Amino acid sequence: MDLLIHVLEWGQRSNMIKEEKFLLDKNTGEEIDIKQSDFEFVQQDSKIHDTKFKSKATTFFKDSIKRFCKSKSAIVGGAIVGILVLMAIIVPMCTPDVGAFNVDRLSVGGQTVEKNIQPKLFPAGTGFWDGTLKKTEVVFSEETQTPDGYREGVFTNLVTYPKQVNSASKLGKNGYVAVFCADSRLNGNFYSPYIDFDLNNFTYDVEITTLDETYLNYISSPYRLVLVTQDGTSYPLTDFTTNLSTTVNLNDALEDLSIADVEKVATVLENEEIPGEEEVPGKEEPTEPVEPVGLYARLQVEVQAQSSGIGSIIIDDITLSTNNPEQEDLLNSISFTSGNEVLTRDATASNAWNSTSGKNAYKVDFTYCDFTYDQYEDVYGNQEKTLSSTALIGYQAQGDIKINLSADHAYATTDKDELASRFPIINTSDGLIVEVVEQIGDAEYNSSRNRWDNYSLVCVVRGYKYLGYDSIPTFIFGTNSDRRDYFKLIFTSMRFSFLLAIGVSAVNIVVGLVWGSISGYFGGWTDIIMERIVEIIGSLPLTVVITLCIMYGNQFNRGSLSDVIALMVALFMTGWMGVAARTRTQFYRFKGREYVLASRTLGAKDRRLIFRHILPNSMGTIITGSILMIPSVIYTEASIAYLGLGLSGQNMFGVILSEANSNYMGDTTYILIIPTFFMALLLVSFNLFGNGLRDAFNPQLKGGDM
Repeated sequence: MDLLIHVLEWGQRSNMIKEEKFLLDKNTGEEIDIKQSDFEFVQQDSKIHDTKFKSKATTFFKDSIKRFCKSKSAIVGGAIVGILVLMAIIVPMCTPDVGAFNVDRLSVGGQTVEKNIQPKLFPAGTGFWDGTLKKTEVVFSEETQTPDGYREGVFTNLVTYPKQVNSASKLGKNGYVAVFCADSRLNGNFYSPYIDFDLNNFTYDVEITTLDETYLNYISSPYRLVLVTQDGTSYPLTDFTTNLSTTVNLNDALEDLSIADVEKVATVLENEEIPGEEEVPGKEEPTEPVEPVGLYARLQVEVQAQSSGIGSIIIDDITLSTNNPEQEDLLNSISFTSGNEVLTRDATASNAWNSTSGKNAYKVDFTYCDFTYDQYEDVYGNQEKTLSSTALIGYQAQGDIKINLSADHAYATTDKDELASRFPIINTSDGLIVEVVEQIGDAEYNSSRNRWDNYSLVCVVRGYKYLGYDSIPTFIFGTNSDRRDYFKLIFTSMRFSFLLAIGVSAVNIVVGLVWGSISGYFGGWTDIIMERIVEIIGSLPLTVVITLCIMYGNQFNRGSLSDVIALMVALFMTGWMGVAARTRTQFYRFKGREYVLASRTLGAKDRRLIFRHILPNSMGTIITGSILMIPSVIYTEASIAYLGLGLSGQNMFGVILSEANSNYMGDTTYILIIPTFFMALLLVSFNLFGNGLRDAFNPQLKGGDM
């Protein structure tokens, strides 16, 4: 069959076809009937010529843009860079400079209460990005029925539970006292205030109860009771013991002292004569008990030191009692049954206990709670404030309140009706003052100023009005430790950093292109000399160059901008060398190509060869490196600020990032995460954008797809 078609085609071309029938298949008898009219010249009477191209002519730039638009990653990177640039321009312009929104480093910023406010984008209660914090293990006040340090209305989802803690607090209950030796060679002690024991006329009893438990990793030690006078003389009432409970009668215990000891007590403390025989020279001192005397001393629990470790005991309670009715209340107040109660006594009080070794609370009962803390409600919601008379005059001038004081109605009061009459609230809808709670101090009329002075009002005020806002602010990225809106601060600093980076990069790119073009194109001695200069400058570490420039930056006499100018000078000195090296490499690569030689043969001058033929072919690689120079400048400024070499206090993005490095834990982690995210986003976006530009401006890919 193929042979027959070939024969037919050959016959048609030779115009030798004859009309006849041909047998195609002998077995089936299939035939084909060929006629001369079946073969005709299609274009015998028409002219054949080239058709005009329907596509439009393009330029190198248009083709580059077309190929760039085909790269989705490059478009995304460029779009992100563009959005960040627009945000850096728009955000500082459209945000008011009130309170925390004032991010100027020379200004005060927000109020103290606006420090480290959480980011908020959604309403409170959403559970995500809503300006609330999850607070756990906060001490709960049974008296106020609120978490300690928080007021009613700023918390939700409250859950309380009991917990024992080794810490004393006014909010704790019960518990014990752990007394321990601070040194393995010295006994520990826990002592009462000084007490005037009238041992001649009254009896005194002491009872101590301890626990059969070990404090932390300390060793359980024997203890004893001792009376210690003001001159430091000790009179043991018991021997060292490990009994859990010990009861001592001071009168009986002191009877066991020798006459010499009793004389010493009397001589030192009361200068009283010891009743008994007169002293006879050469006569031995009697050893029999004598009558007890008055004693001014303190009761001390002494813990025996342990050479193998720090010893301790745990005291449950100590009770002092007497039959002296005048001292009964005093001793009752010195006694204690709660370790938390005795350890929270005022150290200067007459019933305070103390220690020169070590003491701590043990197993104090607390009520703890977990809750959701609404920081915005706490700072900007309704709250009580004390307003001075001077401040009230200002609030009267702005139409929030009216002052109707008179001579008969100027005294301090908490009566609601009286306060409403004296200080009627004018602007009840959105004014500063919501309610007047109390007048503190009697108002006095100042005739010279025609006003009432020397008083103040406790008022419920709108927190946001008190801080100078027209409405409750929302900080999308929260505030930092300087009480500044982090959202505005980041984009304000990013604007400054963009301007600095683009300016430095533009200068370095121009200088690098010119230097690298001359060095790579002419070569020879020109290249050798220029490369030696680059090597000399490049041998200096960038950090050293920047440090030296900043050290002498004050000579610019531009105040806080001196460090910035010094940084720019340092980057101008060294930043162009990378571009110059890449440009030189590309010139060595392309200057020997055929199209360059052909252009030179046709009489093209050096300038045309450089800027028309060689440089455009080198732009792909050069552009990529040049684009990445912008985030590199920001990284450099961050490094300088992090090392403490300068720039601190500037509104620069790198500085903001370096200042956030200590917020890696706790509730302020966002201060580190947010600028780090934007820094990473900048790097990735500039990389994608730069790679897209490199491929788009590569002449070897002209007319093709990326």
